[in-house]
Amino acid sequence: QAKRYSRGCTGLEGTGSSATETFGDDGYRLPFVFSSNGRPYLRQLATKSGVWFCDLRRPDNLGHVLDGWYTPEGLTALLKRDEARAHDQLRNAPFAYGFALRPYQQAAIQASEAAIEQGQREMLLAMATGTGKTKTCIALIYRLLKAKRFRRVLFLVDRSALGEQAANAFKDTRMESLQTFADIFGIKELEEQTPDSDTAVHVATVQGMVQRVLYTSEGAAPPPVDQYDCIVVDECHRGYLLDRELSDTELGFRSFEDYISKYRRVLDYFDAVKIGLTATPALHTTQIFGKPIYTYSYREAVIDGYLVDHEPPVQISTQLSTNGIQWKVGDKVQVFDPRRGQIHLYTTPDEINIDIEGFNRKVITEAFNRTVCEYLARELDPASRQKTLIFCATDAHADLVVDLLKQAFRDQYGTVDDNAIIKITGAADKPLQLIRRYKNERQPNIAVTVDLLTTGVDVPEICNLVFLRRVNSRILFEQMLGRATRLCDGIGKETFRIFDAVRIYEALQHVTAMQPVVVNPAI
Repeated sequence: QAKRYSRGCTGLEGTGSSATETFGDDGYRLPFVFSSNGRPYLRQLATKSGVWFCDLRRPDNLGHVLDGWYTPEGLTALLKRDEARAHDQLRNAPFAYGFALRPYQQAAIQASEAAIEQGQREMLLAMATGTGKTKTCIALIYRLLKAKRFRRVLFLVDRSALGEQAANAFKDTRMESLQTFADIFGIKELEEQTPDSDTAVHVATVQGMVQRVLYTSEGAAPPPVDQYDCIVVDECHRGYLLDRELSDTELGFRSFEDYISKYRRVLDYFDAVKIGLTATPALHTTQIFGKPIYTYSYREAVIDGYLVDHEPPVQISTQLSTNGIQWKVGDKVQVFDPRRGQIHLYTTPDEINIDIEGFNRKVITEAFNRTVCEYLARELDPASRQKTLIFCATDAHADLVVDLLKQAFRDQYGTVDDNAIIKITGAADKPLQLIRRYKNERQPNIAVTVDLLTTGVDVPEICNLVFLRRVNSRILFEQMLGRATRLCDGIGKETFRIFDAVRIYEALQHVTAMQPVVVNPAI
């Protein structure tokens, strides 16, 4: 049989009868089989490469390909795992934890557990931003670990800020008997590269795992393929890099395709069930995790009273936002070179027209930004408990807006606290500390960002969104809107406002599902 397997690699379907036969005088049965022809695993040749593995203890288990061999410890743990007993326990386990799970969160957990029981190895949960994906995740992981369905979970995020937020959630969330998740199960955080034997959850970034799996240091062995038997990917959409500056996680990648390729290789490397969570599934997300097994939309959440709706957007109209920019032949134009950090004066050789999507990335337009900031100063209160998030096109643009906004508030109110308005981008000094301040303290009240705050950072007090940049991605646009959808009873938040200076809402309203919703309309 081994010779036959090694030729085709996928000969595992012929091993079912072997599992029912006894081997040796002691009557042992063969629980696991491996098959390999020696060729390293390649996704393009999945059936003819890697190590094919099958658990023969259940007749409906299918063989699948691994990137390497199991360790003795991994096989021992797998042999001890009783999946049938675990799923019996999960079906009968109540949702009685230190925090209340909403009906749709329970439904998402039950859908995940049912899919795992049916042998599904990749699954996707699509839940609107602000509906509690992290809490859902924590409850799901807790149940799976408590039932001993899995022994170690890799919680994968795409940036350090989300990893820190997730680790804090595991440490702070009380599960049972006033004990937090971290009191019951061992947690490893971002800075710790290798899990211990008693580690149940390991929080890591995609970039960190790429380094550990694909670029191990000289003399070091890569992690075993059985190091994790479940991978949970928070905010697993990554379909809009062309619209954004690269985050700290993505700077080491040549392109979006390179990022996705290595991201996929990390997921494929471990013999684990993969669970993705997102509010905005991208095409490549469904290619990795499949179609959503459970969906809870923004409109459903607003109607059910779990998210706040937005008012019709306020269009800030200027000549620039309406007509773009036009120069005639021979005009002098200031152009910013981001590679050198310098401003150059060019004489236009031909007539130039730049539409609204290109002006902030190509040209310094202080007059436009000053006009917008003066309008915002009349509409916003920097001392209010309602927070504001402003999206800019580049880091240099964010610097300009912070400066102009402080001037505008000083002109409007006579004085303004310097800490009330700050820039939070990847280029800022200690951005994680700035995010914590914005989230937990009264000041800063207004944050100016590019991309660092577009995904996964929870600040319920955000009541105002300002768009000073265009994006072409529905996914990124919905993530931006999602920053303000959370309930915040402490400040009486009922809706949030959108200030649109670049007509982004008009451009994308026909492709987004995040439209204003009338709750309980009077007909």
